[in-house]
Amino acid sequence: MRNIYFDDLRKNHLFDYKDVDLLVIDDITRLQLADYENTTLAFVLAVFCVEGRLQTTVDGREYRLNPGDFFIYTPRWLIGEILISPNAKVKVIAFAERAIDRSLYLNKYAWKTVDYVKSNPLFTLSEQERQVFIHYYQLLMFKKQSTRGSFHSDVVRLLFQAFILEFLMLVDRRRIDIPEHDSIAEEEDSSVRQPVLIYRRFMRLLAESGGRTRSVSFFANQLNVTPKYLSACVKEECGNTPLALIHETTISIIRQQLRYSNKSIKEICAELDFPTLSFFGKFVREHLGMSPTEYRQKHLEEG
Repeated sequence: MRNIYFDDLRKNHLFDYKDVDLLVIDDITRLQLADYENTTLAFVLAVFCVEGRLQTTVDGREYRLNPGDFFIYTPRWLIGEILISPNAKVKVIAFAERAIDRSLYLNKYAWKTVDYVKSNPLFTLSEQERQVFIHYYQLLMFKKQSTRGSFHSDVVRLLFQAFILEFLMLVDRRRIDIPEHDSIAEEEDSSVRQPVLIYRRFMRLLAESGGRTRSVSFFANQLNVTPKYLSACVKEECGNTPLALIHETTISIIRQQLRYSNKSIKEICAELDFPTLSFFGKFVREHLGMSPTEYRQKHLEEG
């Protein structure tokens, strides 16, 4: 058994669309499917069957996708044999877990829906749901062909985030409805494992921090766990370290501020609680490969 990571997948030239967090392939038959048997993937797959049939075993369970079926692969599930009919037309969207995490910041109860997907990954779409999916997909493909400008990647990212939330609404229509007054935060749900709860609470605190807190120990103290235990929980759930996620959150905010705000670099540095301009510049250069001034100037010239 081997693991395949998102960045490994990005090296495949057969994909019709590539972005930092997103890959789209219009025809799965262009891939060497045997290469993905007996593997686990460190990213999410959304698989939509248009024609024909696809059959696979995932984590010991057999799934058959017929026209109109939608399947969500969860990271670290073991893929067994993959069989596909000669006339099959199957579209695949692959996305990094960090893309999901950003979307789930919008709704702290979305984890309940995610848990449902993990237990029920195969959906037969209604005609209306199928049309919604196709429209999103066609729009992604249209953006692939459109002229790239300084806002192109941001438009695609927001479009993709809308697609994720649209799918979560689709799932919610299928799972057992819980009256709003009976809804409970996942912290009180005894059915969820402790490492999962720690990871979700950490992600919520990270979103609330606005990129201003960059200490693993701080978050561990807030969660009443040791930094070592927090790291183990986060690593188990998403394959990344808390510090990497912290830095990713901060640098994402820095990118937005440098590209779209009129704030001075000194103001951005102060807002994000960096101790000095020198430290801020070193952090940006380490993650973006250039100074804050160079990054801002580069995107001003592109615009």
